[in-house]
Amino acid sequence: MIKLFNLEKSLFTRFRNTFYALLLAGLTATACQSRVGTAVTPSVFVPPPVYPTVTATTASIPSLSPSPEATVSDLIPPVPVLSPIPEAVWTYETGAAIWGTPAVSESSVYFGSDDGNLYSLDAQDGALKWSFQTQGIVRSRPAIVGDLIYFSSDDGYLYVLDVQSGTQVWRTDIGNYLPRDERVNLGTDTSPTGWDYKQSSPVVEDGRVFIGSLDGKVYALAADTGAVLWMYQTGQKVRATPVLADGVLYIGSWDKTMYALDTQTGQLLWNVPVRGEVQTTALVIRDLVITASRRASVMALDAQTGEMRWEQRYGDNMWVESSPLLVDNVIYIGSSGKQPIKGFDVQTGNIHTAFFTEAYNLSTPTVSNDILLIGGMSFVADENVGGLYGLRLVDGKFTDPKQAYWYFPVLEQEAAERNWSGVASSPVIQDGIVYFGGLDGSLYAVEISR
Repeated sequence: MIKLFNLEKSLFTRFRNTFYALLLAGLTATACQSRVGTAVTPSVFVPPPVYPTVTATTASIPSLSPSPEATVSDLIPPVPVLSPIPEAVWTYETGAAIWGTPAVSESSVYFGSDDGNLYSLDAQDGALKWSFQTQGIVRSRPAIVGDLIYFSSDDGYLYVLDVQSGTQVWRTDIGNYLPRDERVNLGTDTSPTGWDYKQSSPVVEDGRVFIGSLDGKVYALAADTGAVLWMYQTGQKVRATPVLADGVLYIGSWDKTMYALDTQTGQLLWNVPVRGEVQTTALVIRDLVITASRRASVMALDAQTGEMRWEQRYGDNMWVESSPLLVDNVIYIGSSGKQPIKGFDVQTGNIHTAFFTEAYNLSTPTVSNDILLIGGMSFVADENVGGLYGLRLVDGKFTDPKQAYWYFPVLEQEAAERNWSGVASSPVIQDGIVYFGGLDGSLYAVEISR
């Protein structure tokens, strides 16, 4: 998923600080087998691509039981910190890495693990309420609507459970089956298709469930029965999560295209090439669709036509798989490769601020009390950069591009996939507690209300 570079560590160390200084100067200057009651014949739209004429403005820029509280005082942060490392209120250990983002509802936190389970924990103390076993990896973020919880698994199914008991209500096969040993091919496949870590997550609205799948389709299902209402075929797997606005579904595919579909019929409204695989969940802001791709660019598309309004290129050997967050007209988003976290002006795409970690920031940021929180991953265990970062914002800008406000390390990797460590999960905040999954297999609840 993320390109690795054959640079000698000594060369990287020697030139890293020089590179950051030059780049920062440039930035400143640039200012479930279905239980269905009735038979449904889904409509399938597979039209030829219809690309609008676009003019891109491109600006290139150089557990199973609660475990003890995390011990972090002896770990060395990757950058200087200004504040004491926050304490874990509790942690809960699962049987494998946690890549997905948790969902918090009322007094419970729900999340999936690579051990194949969906978990429900007490949000206050991390006690297990129930777990549900699937036959595949669970990386989608659960969607909770009323008394039901929706999520998908690599065993191919979209599941719906009773949120109180964890018992299955229905499941529908959505073509999402991927054997565990085929999920990634690290070490043998250096192509973009070998770096496949994410799952599309369900979105529920107006009695329908919308989700993307490994089979390249976008599905709409009845929320109460799991009946497939329509599906739309793209040219590659769909790992992005759909976004709905004003009767339109926006989603990207690994066929390097963004799509706008009618939510009622699945009819294509427009599609536009973005020249990179899309894993990002788009953000709709008034008349703009903000998205990103493995072409290493962040772009704004016209919501009605798909026409490119602006695009910011990151350069080579860098992918953007984080999803955008809007705060006060600034879009914050992470990236991999050279690891900048950036803030863009939503209307112009001009760079507002940037922070440079030494981690891969696949996580989607969130902001609480002028602190931006984002997860960071490391591919080499001894780099000591994997964990959750807290970055202070003043007037929407990072106070120091090289200094984190605080850093909560997640460095153990026994349960992680291959050599990854740190945090790929996106942080979720409720009542002064941030919840996030670690690639060490633990779900963390960390107090940040200080």
